[in-house]
Amino acid sequence: MGHIERRATCQDCHIEVEQAMAGSAHKNVACEACHVRVLGGYEMTSWGPGKILSKLNPFKKYSLYYGPQEPPILIKNQNKRWIPVKIWPNSAGGMKGTIAPRPGLTFRWPKGETHDSYVQLGTFSFPGGNNNYLAWIQLDQVAHPLGKSRTCGSCHDSEAQVARVTWRFYDTQGAEPFTGSQKIVADKNGLWIKDIRATSKIELMEGGKIENFAAWMKLGDIWKTSGDFSIPKSDPVKYRALEKGIRDTLARLDVIDKSLKAKEAKSENVKKQRRRWKEIKAATVHEPGAALPALDEMITKQ
Repeated sequence: MGHIERRATCQDCHIEVEQAMAGSAHKNVACEACHVRVLGGYEMTSWGPGKILSKLNPFKKYSLYYGPQEPPILIKNQNKRWIPVKIWPNSAGGMKGTIAPRPGLTFRWPKGETHDSYVQLGTFSFPGGNNNYLAWIQLDQVAHPLGKSRTCGSCHDSEAQVARVTWRFYDTQGAEPFTGSQKIVADKNGLWIKDIRATSKIELMEGGKIENFAAWMKLGDIWKTSGDFSIPKSDPVKYRALEKGIRDTLARLDVIDKSLKAKEAKSENVKKQRRRWKEIKAATVHEPGAALPALDEMITKQ
């Protein structure tokens, strides 16, 4: 439930990429939206009776539903900038009162200090449960880009976003380790975590109760909210032409690279040219049009 105020940005170090992106079609897309492809960690949390430090507590956190989520779902933050988020369902039993649902996303810091958000689903109950259950969906901002970018088609082939999730439950209480999965769908009709299920047998530990550590099995299809979470669909012909343009420009950069390597082998000082080459290459894969004038100038000076 906590939050962290993050201050560093990718542009602090990657200035040439920032300049290329400023005039591109993706100027309102965060770097990590493309460069983070798989998420790990929590995929579910449940609060219920259990032991904390060997003492009974009504709010033991059963959080060890761990596994990968792929690909990240993209949402618009407070500034209408596309960012990737980690999404997972939460429930806490033993609530004395009832809480009304709140449609759509609620940002923890409305002014944009961070971009973490949640969906308040309200309270639910079921016969024999640890009623009432407060349920919500957590959407946490993904931090640092980790590697090679997603393809154009992974975002723009369809307006609907789908993330597939697998997890393994392992805790010292409740049940022996078991596996499960779920699916996250984000489209023009809303956000929905669906098909939550165990994929292996659940063996209860002594004193373990489903309603405490796996209330999701009883709460049913509640993990959804309204809103438009669709990504604008793009013409495949256009982005395939863009991909071809990037490949062609990179091929021209390879020619320069060979020339620089030959000079470096002769101990010639080409540090400035090499640095400029790296800047142009970084710009090329983010916005080819912005890199072409610099590339033509560099070729002329070779």
